[in-house]
Amino acid sequence: MPKPFPLMVLTPEREFYNGSAVYVGVNTIAGSIGVLADHVPMVSALDVGTLVIEPDEGTRRTAFHSEGFIEVRPDGVYILAQACEWPEEIDEKRALEAEERAKERISHPDEELNLTTMAHSKVALMRAMTRRRIKSMSTTDTK
Repeated sequence: MPKPFPLMVLTPEREFYNGSAVYVGVNTIAGSIGVLADHVPMVSALDVGTLVIEPDEGTRRTAFHSEGFIEVRPDGVYILAQACEWPEEIDEKRALEAEERAKERISHPDEELNLTTMAHSKVALMRAMTRRRIKSMSTTDTK
């Protein structure tokens, strides 16, 4: 049986999760990682992606996470993200509208569009697409 460890997930607006877990998975800028108890200490920057939390063996919750950091320490795992949302908190209509706006900005750049604006548009597109994917797959989560 996997050994539990303390997990805290924070955003600027709230404490998203604070409890024990036997596994947590996130998307870092270097790729996806999974953390179990006694993982080697590390710090990594997060990319937009999927947050997977297993509070205990056989239970899995999936959520959206945006940019931030993960720190794995001997006393627990700490995730600081700009945003985290459970599937039931995701507004699918709003995510679709954001996706369409970002696609429009990327496909029809105006003369004012610079590299920074293009990068922000690409990140906005990734956030919207990830939210929609997590919302649509939420029916496959086990509770």
